[in-house]
Amino acid sequence: MIHELTIGHLDPAAIRDRLAVTLKRLDDETVDRVLTEFPGLNVDRRDGFLIVPWYGREDGERGEAFATRIQAETGCLVADRRNGRIIELERVAVERVAC
Repeated sequence: MIHELTIGHLDPAAIRDRLAVTLKRLDDETVDRVLTEFPGLNVDRRDGFLIVPWYGREDGERGEAFATRIQAETGCLVADRRNGRIIELERVAVERVAC
């Protein structure tokens, strides 16, 4: 299965319906600064939010690391819209280590 992460200040209710509704735009300066640490990462910039590769995708681990940094810097949400859920990245990391 292929998944992408949607990153931004998003409406959680819309995520359950697999939609990305921006409540507040991500700060472009922050995104650009963090992105310099992930050269070559495929980041799809949308209207106030981002989409990056994740599970089952080439560069998925870097996409997850990027999402973790953006979330830490901005307090935004990270979502798996394909499955209509908010992702708790710390929990995903712990589960991966436990396996």
